[in-house]
Amino acid sequence: MGPLSVFFTVWKNAPVVAFLLFLLSTISLAIFLERFFNVKKSKVLPDNWSNIKLFLLNGNYNAALIALKKDKKPLAKILANLLEMYIKGEISKIELRQILESEASLIYYQLSRGVSFISMSVTLSTLLGLVGTVFGLIEVFGAFSLATPEGMKMLARGIATSLNSTAAGLFVAVFSFILYWIIKERINSVYSKVLKELEDLVELLK
Repeated sequence: MGPLSVFFTVWKNAPVVAFLLFLLSTISLAIFLERFFNVKKSKVLPDNWSNIKLFLLNGNYNAALIALKKDKKPLAKILANLLEMYIKGEISKIELRQILESEASLIYYQLSRGVSFISMSVTLSTLLGLVGTVFGLIEVFGAFSLATPEGMKMLARGIATSLNSTAAGLFVAVFSFILYWIIKERINSVYSKVLKELEDLVELLK
């Protein structure tokens, strides 16, 4: 029995459970696709990043500052404020690095936006599968009191609902977990690259 037939059985006998499982998987997939295509180094780092690094390498801090202030990305604003403080002598290179490291958590939060829902859907889908299982068992026990053909139909329907609800919940849970693992690996990879770029930037300061 394939996933489609499992969901069809759940939809037929426990439509609320089937709808919620479908909703969870759809939202998880939508978040995954949005994050997958938007979690990129270029989406985090300021525009003209190579030029900014070149300005700093040549000691042209004012040009780098102007380029950062023109950029609207959150990281560009943070770097502009820190570089301006560094130029004015308000902070040292070590202090700048420390502040930048503390601000890095905001970058990770930005990259991980919405991903926690995918993680949560793993647990929720499993629980929804168990809810469908309970509904099926209730129908099974109710069928025992009816020694009629209708009671046998209830028994068969209850067993089908119970088993297929558990399977459907597990299908969605595994699907969501795979999505979560893939996107977390991508986020961690991009985050590491961004941190490396920031470290290289700090080293260019004299």
